[in-house]
Amino acid sequence: MEVRKISLEDKNAFQRFEEAMLRDKQINPFVEWWETVNFENYVADSDSSEIKKDGQSWSTFTRYFAFDKGDILGMLICFWEIEHPDCQKLGHLGYMVAPAFRKQGVAFELVQYGLERYREKGISSIYIAMDEKNVASRKIAEKAGGRLLGTFDIDFQGRQLKSVRYEVEL
Repeated sequence: MEVRKISLEDKNAFQRFEEAMLRDKQINPFVEWWETVNFENYVADSDSSEIKKDGQSWSTFTRYFAFDKGDILGMLICFWEIEHPDCQKLGHLGYMVAPAFRKQGVAFELVQYGLERYREKGISSIYIAMDEKNVASRKIAEKAGGRLLGTFDIDFQGRQLKSVRYEVEL
């Protein structure tokens, strides 16, 4: 498995990954994926996402993708502004794995990759948060050394959710 940023050469793999995630979103309440209108713009936005723009209210971030044999297995997103209010509430790290590649250790490997990126930046701890009913994701956070901080009521995209937050010491 290779973990790296997306490039224009990955268009076919990305389209297959996106189709799988959009199908899964119809039946899986934990999938957060929206159709990409323009792949080239998506890559350009990904390339510039680490730079804060004037008027930007969200944290800078980096998207990483896990590749194997021409397929995208999953995606990891690392938010870099540790004290940003959204990161404090929603976590600093998020991940998803395509349905065909779940239960194969991909999510844990992605999380480990992300934790190493935070260590490289000298960050001492991060939060990983998820819906309290997302048992699979909770197990990944715990396996990564996450310490449960509690359950919190949050407003996420206009919905009231119960979220659990873990702290991972780096």
